[in-house]
Amino acid sequence: MKYVFLDGEKIRSNADLHERFAEALDFPAYYGKNLDALHDCLTDISGPVTVIAVNTEALEAHLSRRKGFMRLMEDLTREKAGFRFLYEPFAE
Repeated sequence: MKYVFLDGEKIRSNADLHERFAEALDFPAYYGKNLDALHDCLTDISGPVTVIAVNTEALEAHLSRRKGFMRLMEDLTREKAGFRFLYEPFAE
C-alpha cells in the first residue's frame, strides 16, 4: 500500500501539494502538476493508495482550487478500487 500524508500547515500552495504527491508516489518527470494530471497519475497507480490529510482547514485555505481538489479525492474514492481519502475531522 502507498500513502500520501498531507499536512495543511506545511502545504502552502498548489505547487507544494503537487510536489508532495509526486514525491510520495514517485510520479514520472513529465507529471503536469495540475488536477487533471493528478487524476491521471492516481488512476494509473496499481495497488491501494491512501491519502491522509490533517489540518484540512489550512490546506483548503492554501489551495486555489480547493473545491476541485476535494471533489477529485471524493470521486477517486468512489471510482477507484483501493483508493481512500481520509481527512480531518476523522469519523469515529
